Amino acid sequence: MTALIDLADLAPFGLLQIDARRRVVAANQMAQSMLRQSSRVMLRKPLSEIVFHDSPIFELIDKTLSQNGTLSAGGVVLNGPGFSAPLIVDLRLRPADATSVVIAFNQANDPDVVENGPGVAAFGRILGHEVKNPLAGISGAAQLLKRSADQNEEPLLSIILDETKRIERLISRLSAFELFSAPRFDSFNIHALLDRILSAEEVVFVDKVRFQRRYDPSLPEIMGDQDHLHEAFLNVIRNASEAALDVASSPTVTVETAFETGFAIAGLRSGQRLGRAIRVTIRDNGPGIPQERRDKLFQIFSSSKSGGRGLGLSVVSEIISAHQGRIKLTSKPGDTRFSIYLPLLRKTKK
Repeated sequence: MTALIDLADLAPFGLLQIDARRRVVAANQMAQSMLRQSSRVMLRKPLSEIVFHDSPIFELIDKTLSQNGTLSAGGVVLNGPGFSAPLIVDLRLRPADATSVVIAFNQANDPDVVENGPGVAAFGRILGHEVKNPLAGISGAAQLLKRSADQNEEPLLSIILDETKRIERLISRLSAFELFSAPRFDSFNIHALLDRILSAEEVVFVDKVRFQRRYDPSLPEIMGDQDHLHEAFLNVIRNASEAALDVASSPTVTVETAFETGFAIAGLRSGQRLGRAIRVTIRDNGPGIPQERRDKLFQIFSSSKSGGRGLGLSVVSEIISAHQGRIKLTSKPGDTRFSIYLPLLRKTKK
């Protein structure tokens, strides 16, 4: 098998290709440097002889192959017989073919990660217990308060209840390594989803950012994964809100929906066909995004925020791609627009 990453020695992050027997097929220069072993030593060696076999990376490889999709994970602890100290990395795994995986990794930027942290697998168990239990308490308290709430308090308590339920669902799915590239499709109202996000953002940015809704009321329900799309739109809207805060006066974020005809829908067997789509445009009046940043904006490990890992917009891209959608960015000072196109897919019969 010809290695896919032989020409990637100049990449600023580690690249490994692992075959069906979990052996190293290829490693670029950065991977050799980070793992403290040469390509000659690692070639054809089982990954378990380089990284201890109880590392969560093996579970992530299995999950990537079983679901045939891209997986991203942050703060994964790697350790092995040749390591002088544990290595904490952000990972992105993608199938190279039916039996092999390419792994891109970079040292995690978060200085607060504990050296001997539990890694992704154990972290999933922590999420399931240590986070979901307090969320249940928050949800119960909000339900009690809602019984005696006045008209001004009730919408805020409803946001708390909705968000705790959504976080519980995401935790359950993420702790099982469920991929953003494997959405669960169901029909839902896109405006109801956007309203939930904007209502929560209005609480976060109260009196600081003005949010405008410009919806096309004729749009039908769409097919998609509500939880995944909630995460995607929330990321873009939150970025727009933070960008708008950089202007001197009237920070504004506008969310617009519309029909889009003649949209090219990628098909696995039939190539591309034209169909209908909806367009959701998130617009802010911030300072704009410099041209040199736009090409890398959706790449993993690319971030302009201090201490950021750059996973947010790469996840957005992954979610929208899994919905056969597209993202278009235009930006100039005072007018940045992220337009997200989602095809109007038909509900499949069971």
